[in-house]
Amino acid sequence: MLTIGVVGAGTMGSGIAQVAIAAGETVKLYDPFPQATERGREMIKKNLEFLVGKHKLTKDESTVMLARLDIVQTTRDLAACDVVIEAIIEDENLKKELFKDLETIISPDAILATNTSSISITSLSNGLTRPERLVGMHFFNPAPRMKLIEVIKGLRTSEQYVDFIIELAKRWGKVPVTAKSTPGFIVNRVARPFYGEALRILMEDGTDHASLDTVMRECGGFPLGPCQLMDLIGLDVNLSVTQSVFEATAFDPRYAPSLLQQELVRAGKIGRKSGEGFYTYPTNIVNHKNNETATAVEPNVLDLEYVDDALIKPLIDRLITSGNSLTGVATSKSIPTIALTDGRTATQRSDDESIRNLVLLDLCLNFELTKRIALTHAEQCTPQAVDQIVCALQSAGCHVTIIRDIAGMIVTRTVAMLANEAADLVHQRVSTPQEIDTAMTLGTGYPKGPLLWADQIGLKNISKILKNLCDHYGPSRYRLSPLIQRKSISNQLFHGSP
Repeated sequence: MLTIGVVGAGTMGSGIAQVAIAAGETVKLYDPFPQATERGREMIKKNLEFLVGKHKLTKDESTVMLARLDIVQTTRDLAACDVVIEAIIEDENLKKELFKDLETIISPDAILATNTSSISITSLSNGLTRPERLVGMHFFNPAPRMKLIEVIKGLRTSEQYVDFIIELAKRWGKVPVTAKSTPGFIVNRVARPFYGEALRILMEDGTDHASLDTVMRECGGFPLGPCQLMDLIGLDVNLSVTQSVFEATAFDPRYAPSLLQQELVRAGKIGRKSGEGFYTYPTNIVNHKNNETATAVEPNVLDLEYVDDALIKPLIDRLITSGNSLTGVATSKSIPTIALTDGRTATQRSDDESIRNLVLLDLCLNFELTKRIALTHAEQCTPQAVDQIVCALQSAGCHVTIIRDIAGMIVTRTVAMLANEAADLVHQRVSTPQEIDTAMTLGTGYPKGPLLWADQIGLKNISKILKNLCDHYGPSRYRLSPLIQRKSISNQLFHGSP
């Protein structure tokens, strides 16, 4: 077993210390503020007592674990450590000073690790005598429960130390994924569109925040909607990460912070911790009903057409089973017609394809089982046609959320952009498709890895959606990843063979 040093006794540092003692390591916990160290120890003790109360540990096991935790008073007390993990505040200069100090104390064979979530590992190692032994070891909060660890390689990080940290993470019961040092690493980088698209939809007044969250949860299968999650994280923290990635990517407009989010932070509305963000707290967030219809319907009275698309075939089957009469599109340009959004507005597509009564559906994780459908309609569409399609969907057991006619709708544009961001990391050889998808499912709780989801939607479809978004909004944000473009042309997948 090893001796592990942890510098920083806050929530993350104490969580890391708990993970290590639970795995049988001896831990030396240091914080420059003695009261913080004591709070960290108490936090660990309470967490272990909680596990005892849940019968996941015995009292004796808890006592033995806590005995492996050694509170130390100075960095000099970390001299015997095999690995020292830094978990202090996200300040590059403070971290650099700490590592330079530690380098004069620990043995030449010891490893330095940083829990930074966004600062360049290459930059942090610059100025060290042995930069090759600094490795990123990014835990997720709460560290004892979250399985994922991002293991980050700086430009000068040695593979032998990366391999050591990977094996250490596995021994601690974690799932490590590796990546080159890049702004936001994997999770914080790929997740930017999850928040960014939501904020842009709200800025366009595509819908309200509660309806947006409901659609993302019930149609997209995400555990929390973006606005709920920003409130939970803290709008100020989320904005800070966005700003960090924006600056680190040379102010790429794709990552530009949202004016809406900046205004909320300026107003002190930063989420749960301030009592108000998108929502007011304490509150029970429930499904939003304002954009829903509640018309009682009888089956066997609805004649519809649909644009043939394998993705929505399970929904078409549900509609037919419910007694609705549907035919493939093209027999009439005035019969109410449904289609899955392809990134164009309904109004644009209605004009392009000469379908007056066009209603577009948003993407669902599972059209066979979904209890909710989000739709929008062309401005040319009659109210009667919209009502007819809503009634048909309700007859099939679906709640209906109607949003304004915005390009790509909600789930579709978000998933396409998540896949695009993930593809760029593969294209730039930051990480692999397998590790990126693992990171996004374990680190964020996404229902599917974005690249696997893109494979299932079809890379030609993803490419079409992004190109249509790019045509509508311009290339600054919606430019297509070269890798998606290449794979869609060659009919390849990110995972396996077509």
